[in-house]
Amino acid sequence: MHDRGDRFYPSRDPAAGLEEDQADFLDRGRISLDLPSLFYASLRDPRVFEVVVGRPMERTCRERVTVPGYSTFEVDAGTGYPGVFQADENTFLDGLLISDLTPFERTMVAWFEWDEYTLQQVPLLDGRSAQVFIPDLDAIRSEYGSFKIRPWSFEHWRAGSIDVSVATARDWMKQRPPDQALIDAGFFTGNDVQRRRRDRRSWG
Repeated sequence: MHDRGDRFYPSRDPAAGLEEDQADFLDRGRISLDLPSLFYASLRDPRVFEVVVGRPMERTCRERVTVPGYSTFEVDAGTGYPGVFQADENTFLDGLLISDLTPFERTMVAWFEWDEYTLQQVPLLDGRSAQVFIPDLDAIRSEYGSFKIRPWSFEHWRAGSIDVSVATARDWMKQRPPDQALIDAGFFTGNDVQRRRRDRRSWG
């Protein structure tokens, strides 16, 4: 997820842009490849993760994993899009793999990444596969025009941008489609919503 901030849809009216985002998401958003979810950027941070997913990270089934042949970079289009890209065979990416996200939680992650990221499959060093959101360079180019690719570091980002990123994530998640619209579109069921409410009560 990039920092929308004051540059949210610079070429369009923000309200109209949000309506378009919601409608597009309900029509063609993709939340799962039936694989564990790999996180490599801001969602590796517990604060951002809980804002987006709604569950404390320590209550997930998670593990550190390595992805061979990939590295993190930032797509700089006036605002930042951290992403993973294929690199040479001697490059290794560290990431966080979470294997027990519910359909509701996967939907929240997909909305957080919408719509400059696409869901793809990547291989892990141990032979397993994971699903991960990777920047859609064509979509970014269409929205912003030219861009540059530059290095991106999780540690550097967390040291300098975590508070702003948490606030930005919280604001963006408030603008997601309502539960009933997502249920009607088939992203999850009413039972998933009830389960989430029960779980949140048990977390205190």
